[in-house]
Amino acid sequence: MKSLFTNLFLMSLAFGVSSCSSSSDEVNSQEAVEVVTEELAEEATNDNVFYQMPTPNELFAVLKNSDAPFNKEILNDVSNSGNYLTKFSKALNFGVFIADLAYATSQGSFEDAASLFEAIQSLSKDLEIENAIDQIIFERLKENLENANADSLFYLSNETYYSAFSYLEENDRQDVLGMIAVGGWIEGLNIILNLEPYSEDSEICQRIADQKLTLENLLIFVSDIENDKLTDLVSDLSVIEEIFNEESENSNDESTETEVVNSTNEDGVMVFGGGNSVSLSNSQFDQLKSTVMDLRTSIIEGN
Repeated sequence: MKSLFTNLFLMSLAFGVSSCSSSSDEVNSQEAVEVVTEELAEEATNDNVFYQMPTPNELFAVLKNSDAPFNKEILNDVSNSGNYLTKFSKALNFGVFIADLAYATSQGSFEDAASLFEAIQSLSKDLEIENAIDQIIFERLKENLENANADSLFYLSNETYYSAFSYLEENDRQDVLGMIAVGGWIEGLNIILNLEPYSEDSEICQRIADQKLTLENLLIFVSDIENDKLTDLVSDLSVIEEIFNEESENSNDESTETEVVNSTNEDGVMVFGGGNSVSLSNSQFDQLKSTVMDLRTSIIEGN
C-alpha cells in the first residue's frame, strides 16, 4: 500500500484535475478520480492525519477567476537549467520549473510551456528520474501544445508532477522528493505573491493565507528526511512559518486543531481541506513577499 503522503498527494491531484478539466479525455479521468478520492479520504480519516500537499496546479486554479495578467518575467529562465551542477540545485529547480509550467499552462502560454517541458525533461535525466515521466506523457504534452489545448496541458502538467513524486517515493529517494516539493512550493508561492497588490478580500490573498497549512505539512514531511541540505531548508521555511503564525498569535481564535472537512466549491467539486479559515494581513503579505523572494532567488541562482 502506498504511504499516506502519496495517497493524499494523489487526492489533491484529483481535485486539481476535476476542477480544471473540460475536454472529453478528462471526463473519464474525473470519473476515476471520484472513486479514488473516496477511498483515500476514508484512509486519511481512519489514520487521523491530514496532509494537504497540493500540486502547483491546485494553487493556480484560482487564476481562472482572476483578472491578473500573465507575467512571463516572474518565471525562472529556462537557460538557467544548465547552471545547476549539484543534485540539490537540480532537484530544487526541477520543482521550480514544474511550478512555472503549472502557471504557464493555467494561463495558456504555450510557447513558455514548450520551453519549460524541455528544461524539465533535461533535469529529469540529470536526476535519473526520466523513467518517472515516460515518453507517452511527453508525446501527449507535445500534441496538446501543437493543438493549443490549455485544459489538457494543465492536466498533464499535474500528471507530470505526480509521476515524479510517485516514482521517487517508490524508489526510496525521499531526499530528492523533499527537494522537489520545497522548490515547487516556494516557486508557486512566489508567483502568486507577485500577481496583484494586497487586498484582504481577494481570492488570491485567501489562497496565499491557505498556504499556512500547506507549509506546516511540508515541514512535517521534509523534517523527517535525513539530509543536511534539507535541514538547512527547514530553517529557511521556518522563517516563513513564523510570518504566517503572526496572525494566529494575535487572533482570538483558540482553536489549534485542523480537521478534515469536506465541502463543495462553486463548480460542484468536492474539496477536502482544513476546517479553520486563515486570514492574511497586509504586513504579513509584505513580509512573505520579501522573504519568499529572497529564498527563491537563492534557489534559482543555484546557491
